[in-house]
Parts: sequence; structure tokens; C-alpha cells
Amino acid sequence: MRTTVMIFGMGTAAAVAMDGFTDPRTAVPGFDAARMGMSQTGNMELGIGNGELDIMKYELGTFLSKPIMPADGIYIMPYFEYEMTALEFSGWAGPFQDEDLHSLGLSTYLVSMNEGSPWILGAWARAELATDFQHVGGDDYSFDVAGAVAYRFNESFTFGVGACVTNLNGDENFYPGIGFDWVVNEQLRVGAYGPMIAAAYSLDDNWLFTLRFDFAGGVWNITDNLGDSRNIDLSDNRLGIYASRRLVGDLWLTGGVGVTVGNELEYTTSSGTVLMTTEPDSGVFGAIGLRLKAW
Repeated sequence: MRTTVMIFGMGTAAAVAMDGFTDPRTAVPGFDAARMGMSQTGNMELGIGNGELDIMKYELGTFLSKPIMPADGIYIMPYFEYEMTALEFSGWAGPFQDEDLHSLGLSTYLVSMNEGSPWILGAWARAELATDFQHVGGDDYSFDVAGAVAYRFNESFTFGVGACVTNLNGDENFYPGIGFDWVVNEQLRVGAYGPMIAAAYSLDDNWLFTLRFDFAGGVWNITDNLGDSRNIDLSDNRLGIYASRRLVGDLWLTGGVGVTVGNELEYTTSSGTVLMTTEPDSGVFGAIGLRLKAW
């Protein structure tokens, strides 16, 4: 039920298939075979007299296998992800208080591309449980789909367009998108990969620096004090700089700092009727995690 899901554009799955999880210096920035990490955002003012919001996130994600090839030029990649988001308020008199929110998602990427053809076709589908685990029901589940087509002009530049439909079983949303991937040289790579815009610079075989903007956030279903189904919709878009250090083999340690911008917090009914909305001020975040670039 996230509002910012994987809009393909050029297609992160296509990029993974092209690169084969082989070279961290040329892999899509922020896209990994497996990852785990945590981040904290603080000092997000909620307006005069409304207090502050701190956000703590823990995340885990992994492809469940190497790309599966049922036919020549067809790649299937199943992916599992878990995220826990803790909202901590101080001086807040809103309709809900501190919340521990959980998201479990199972996705499947499908990519079609043939040697000698510049065209890449991609599709993506996900089932997600996003809840506070107090009372799990139908409103806690959502289903999303996306599709895209991309054209590889040469070995250095690929451009694509795509679209995504979220929450097929509820309050549907449609998101069109464009994307590109440009390998400027052996050290520098820039692009727009779905909800992420990034520039990555490889200092050498062991150091990678990334400037990245992520359209981030989530939607979770909770049960209020009266037993009614309600949604918390959070957007906390992040602009940050990250440094990655190879520990051993394809295992990297990544740390980053930055700010959140364009923040929004909504409280709605399960059908999407807005009951409360606020726009938290920019906050400072820090993140650290482990990333496995290849099996």
C-alpha cells in the first residue's frame, strides 16, 4: 500500500538482468541482491503547537533466487521485503499517537530482452501486507502492478517509459513515469530508476559515493480506538549523500546522511476520505546498512 512503488521507467529489473549483479561500480545505484539497514529521521516540526515527529525505519530485502530463465530472453526474479516504521511523536495531539507499522511484500519482476535487440520490456507485480498487526483484515492487504518499455541506444544509455497502478483492491492510484540509465564513464553513472534519481561515483574498486533522491513513504492500515479501519499515509522524500565501502567480496557497508523534503502525513478512512493532513517540516536523517551486490 505504499504510494511510491517501483515505477519501471528504464526498469530496475531490466538493469539487474543486464548487469547480472556482477559489478558494483556499474550496477544500478541503491539496487542490490540483498540488503538490510536502519535509518532515523528527527526534528520534523509539525507546525506551531503541534509538536515534532521522529521516524525510525528498519528494512530487509532480498531476491529469492538468481534470475530464472523459463525461455530465451525471459527473466523472472522473485523478491521479498520487510520494513518496520516507528512513528514517535512529542507534543502531538493528533488522532493517533506513537505507532509501530509493518510492511511485508512479495514481488515478481519479469523482463524480456533478446540479444541483438535494443528493446527491453518489463513488468512487476506485488502483494503487500501493511499493518500495525492489531487487527489484520482485508484492508491491510494491497496489490500493485507495473509495466514498462525501454530502448537501449547504446552500451551507455537506456531510456524508458512505464506506468504503475497501486492498491488494485481498494483506493486505486495510477502513476506514469519515465526513466533513464546513463553510464557516463567507468567511474560515473547517473539515472532515474522508478522513484529514485541518483548519481554514483566510483573512486576505486572499494569505494562508491552516491547522491540520491528517493520518493519515499508508505501507507499502512490501523484500527483506531473505536475499532474502525483507518489508514496512515506518510511521504518522507529523501535527499542524501551515501558512502559505500567494500567489506569482502560483494558485501558492502553503506552509510548516508541527508534531509527529508516534501513531507506529508495523512490520516484517512480505508476508502481514501481524508480525516486529517499535515505537512511536517524538513528533517535530518542518518542511515546505515549492509548491501550484497551479487550472489
